[in-house]
Amino acid sequence: MKLIKRSTVFLIITLIIFLSGLGIAPPTRAEESSRWDSLLQKYALDQDVDRLLFVKYKGKSRASFIMYKKTEDNSWKKLISCQAYVGRKGIGKRREGDKKTPAGTFGFTHVFGIRKNPGTTLRYIRVNQYHYWSLRKKDYNQLVDSRRTEGVHGEHLIRYRPQYNYAINIDYNPENIYNKGSAIFLHCTGRHKYTLGCVAIPEKYMKKVLKNATKNMKICIYRR
Repeated sequence: MKLIKRSTVFLIITLIIFLSGLGIAPPTRAEESSRWDSLLQKYALDQDVDRLLFVKYKGKSRASFIMYKKTEDNSWKKLISCQAYVGRKGIGKRREGDKKTPAGTFGFTHVFGIRKNPGTTLRYIRVNQYHYWSLRKKDYNQLVDSRRTEGVHGEHLIRYRPQYNYAINIDYNPENIYNKGSAIFLHCTGRHKYTLGCVAIPEKYMKKVLKNATKNMKICIYRR
């Protein structure tokens, strides 16, 4: 056992020396924490942002989720803290079908769900059998009503229960560049402990997000 422990320590020290030689320092806990503190500070005085959602990526498909509300004195009040899941292959999305969740800071567009409005003040789209999130080139990465156009294909939203019981579209790929990635949502957790590129949290927390959502909300997705 002592030999194994010494070998492990030796490998860690060797790796640190190697990274240092390349000018790459492994992140410390303080550095990891400062990323999130910096985001809170950055948006504290930004009058166009009054809600922050943090998705702190832990590795594989695991993450933690926090929702903050800005107070009158420009400080932040924590409203939600829970476990979250991201893409099966982690974060850092580059293309359609890579099973990764985008990394970065994003706004939101559509608020929708299969179930009735849980109390959001934002425009809420009650999903029906005609709603698709399009994968075809001419209306890629857009919500489409199949009654208004022929030949639409993509995610048939009403089929995704319980994931789309409540959901918000994360504004990734707003230019709708074909094959860059589409249908990136914050939605309810399903039966799997991963998504195909979205962020998933338990339904009770997703309802609370919607009840507290505003048009001035941002989501920050980064490695913890």
